[in-house]
Amino acid sequence: MERRLADDEILKTADKLRGRIAERFPESGLSKVAAELVEVTRESVSRAEAIRRPDLWVRGGLVLVGLLAAGGVVWHFATSPDLRDGVLNLFWFLDAAKGVGLYLVAAAVFLVTLELRLKRRKALKAVHELRAMAHLIDMHQLSKDPERIGSKDAPLTESGRPMTAEEVGLYLHHCTQLLAIVSKVGQLYVQDLPDAPALAAVDHCEGLATGLTAKIWQKIMILDRLRGAGGNGGGGLTDEPAGG
Repeated sequence: MERRLADDEILKTADKLRGRIAERFPESGLSKVAAELVEVTRESVSRAEAIRRPDLWVRGGLVLVGLLAAGGVVWHFATSPDLRDGVLNLFWFLDAAKGVGLYLVAAAVFLVTLELRLKRRKALKAVHELRAMAHLIDMHQLSKDPERIGSKDAPLTESGRPMTAEEVGLYLHHCTQLLAIVSKVGQLYVQDLPDAPALAAVDHCEGLATGLTAKIWQKIMILDRLRGAGGNGGGGLTDEPAGG
C-alpha cells in the first residue's frame, strides 16, 4: 500500500462536499467558498505535480558545468605532451586550474540549490493562498452563534429566514470539513519536497486549520447542550439536512 495522499481523491472529496453544501445551502456564501476551494484544490494538484517534476533547465545547466570541467581536464592533458609523469601532470593541472575550479564548484552548488529554492518559492506561495482560504471559511462561521438561535439576532439563511438549530449545526460541520480539506491540500506540496521551510509553512497552515476547527467544535458542543436543555434529548448533530 502506497503511503501517500492521493490528489485525485482529495479533489473528489472537495467536489462532493461542494455539492452537499450547494444542495443544503444554495446561493449561500459558504457554497461559494466551497466552489472556490474546489478550484484551489484543482490548481493545487497541478502545482504539486509541477513541484514534483525535475527542473530540466536547472539540471541541464548542472550538466553543462560538469561537461566544462571534464572538457578542461581532457584539453589540458591533450595539449601537454611534454609532461610525461601522470602524477606530476595532475598536480600541476590542479594548481594551475584552482581558480577556475573554484568558480565551477560555486556554479555547481548554486545550480544544485537553485532547483530546491524555486520549488520552495512555489510551495510557500501556494500555502499562503491556503491560509487565506482557511480565514475565509472562518469568517463565514463567525455569525453562526448557537446562543443567538431563536432570538431576534438569530443567524439567517440567504432568503432571510432564521436558521434552525439543525441548520446551524450542519453549517458548522461543513465549515470543519472545508478546513480539513485545506490542511490536506497543503500536504500535497511537501510529500515529495524535503525542504524544511516549506514543511514548516505547511505545518503552520495545518495548525491554523486545526485551531479554527477547534473553535467551531466549541460552538457545536454548545449547540448540543442547548438542544439537550431544550428537550431534544441532547442528541448529536448529523451531517444530514433537518428532516432528511
